[in-house]
Amino acid sequence: MKRPLIIFLCILICTLTYSQKPAFLKLQSVTINANSGYVSITDVTYGYGLGGTLKPYGKQYIGFTTMHGYQLNLYGLNIKRSVIAGAGIGVLYYGAQPLVPLYLDFRYVWSLKKISPFIYEDNGILMNFDDLTGSTKMFINPGAGIKLKISGSLSANFGAGLFVQMGPNVTRDSFVNLKVEGFISLVISYK
Repeated sequence: MKRPLIIFLCILICTLTYSQKPAFLKLQSVTINANSGYVSITDVTYGYGLGGTLKPYGKQYIGFTTMHGYQLNLYGLNIKRSVIAGAGIGVLYYGAQPLVPLYLDFRYVWSLKKISPFIYEDNGILMNFDDLTGSTKMFINPGAGIKLKISGSLSANFGAGLFVQMGPNVTRDSFVNLKVEGFISLVISYK
């Protein structure tokens, strides 16, 4: 008789405890700012080789990439800057042979005014579909640029950086790269 009563009391206590409204549900989101939301950045990029330009994939490249991610403004934490993170894909032409970059993009924009400086870091791999195991490379691409606001959700970015790619045969090629980007941000508001 005691065992069913104890089990019933335990279930009753757990149910009553679970049915109370927790205090942490009343917290507001940190992203009350209207500038947070989905971001799409499409760019045309050009790289000029710095070192051994006689090697394959070492002289120059031109390409197109697109990055999709999220812009987060942390005004609730008194950080009045913009952090952008996302993933991207594209195609880079080294002469006649294309490589496909898959990368992560991280950006930090100093202000949200009409003209804003930013820094970025791209990290990823360059895939060669003709020889995936022998010609696929890793790359890093740090740089800086200027964001020019055109309208509420459209901007043009101009940037320059150092593009370094490394292959499986310990070949390392460096490029000075220039980027011209179209930056579209869509606001996702929630409360």
